[in-house]
Amino acid sequence: MVVGLGNPGPDYQETRHNAGFWFLDRWAGIQELSFRKAWFRPYLFCHRLIGRDTLVLVKPLTNVNRSGTIFGTLLTAFKAVPDDLLVVFDQMDLAPGRVRMKPHGSTAGHNGLRSIDAALGGDRYHRLAIGVGRPVLAGGVIDHVLGTLPAGQRLAVDAAVEKAALRADAQWREGWEALIHAVNQRDPEISQDA
Repeated sequence: MVVGLGNPGPDYQETRHNAGFWFLDRWAGIQELSFRKAWFRPYLFCHRLIGRDTLVLVKPLTNVNRSGTIFGTLLTAFKAVPDDLLVVFDQMDLAPGRVRMKPHGSTAGHNGLRSIDAALGGDRYHRLAIGVGRPVLAGGVIDHVLGTLPAGQRLAVDAAVEKAALRADAQWREGWEALIHAVNQRDPEISQDA
């Protein structure tokens, strides 16, 4: 199960905080899937059954800072546990065009991850960080994550998302170790985190 973080609605579509949605949109496009609203639940989802494996992509319809509120019903609905989860989010500590996947870790100040940790009672889920860089000017973190990327940075992020989504799509059935290795693989076309 892959949950991308973002704020719902057209006003937020192109903001840095929606990098998780960008990744899911690309992966859904590769799989030729369309998101639909869950009945009486605050999230969009799509899924594909391949053999005995099921890929589920989820976009919460809560604001990023309240992302954790969907996880109780989400895990129950899909008979999943935290170790089945990959959460995709924007990361200011990574430059635009960098991605990093890891099995668990701290929230690094990300309020969406804080909300998920609280809902799940810990951090034992996988995560994929998409770099959006830190604010250059003293405008504050909120203005930064709710702002849009300059054109050159957006191209770098889109290239990283494309490459990561293609690698994830090719490897997701092979297990977490293979998926992490594939996504984190160094690529001369994308500047990835060491």
